[in-house]
Amino acid sequence: MMDLKNDTILLHPLTEKDAAVYYQLYCERADEQPFLPDETPWAFTTRILNLCNCLFTIRLRDRPEIIIGDCALHDWNQKNKEIEIGGSLFKAYQGKGYMQSTFTLLMEYAGKHYQAKKIIGKTQADNNHAIRLVEKLGFQKEKEEGNVVMLSKAL
Repeated sequence: MMDLKNDTILLHPLTEKDAAVYYQLYCERADEQPFLPDETPWAFTTRILNLCNCLFTIRLRDRPEIIIGDCALHDWNQKNKEIEIGGSLFKAYQGKGYMQSTFTLLMEYAGKHYQAKKIIGKTQADNNHAIRLVEKLGFQKEKEEGNVVMLSKAL
C-alpha cells in the first residue's frame, strides 16, 4: 500500500511500529470498549490490521511525523462492489475538516483500487458529528438497527 495525500492530509499505511500511538487513539474512545481483556498495544494493532482491507494513519501533510487519527476500508463485498469506511481522530484534531478531507481521499482510493461502486458508513445513532460529516460527503441514511445507523454513497 502506498501513501495517499492531498493539500492537507497524508494517509500512511498503519504498521506495528505505530502500535503505541494507535492504541492511545482508541484509549480516548474507551467508552466503546474496543480492546480485548489484557490486550497489548501491539496485539490490538495487529488484530485490527487483520480485520481491515486497508488501514491508514492520518497525518497532517506539513507535520507527517505526528499521527492525528486513523481511517480504514473494511468488509469488502466484491460481488456487490461495496466497502465500508471508518475512521477516528484524536479529540484535539476533531472539528477542523480533517476527516472530511481524509474520507474524500479514501473514497477515491476505494473507487480506483477496489472498483467499489458503493461506500458504506456505520456509526452509533447518537453520533451526530459522524452522521453530519458523511451527509456532507453525499451519504444518505439507509437504515437504523438498534443504536446503529447505516449510511451509504454510490461512487
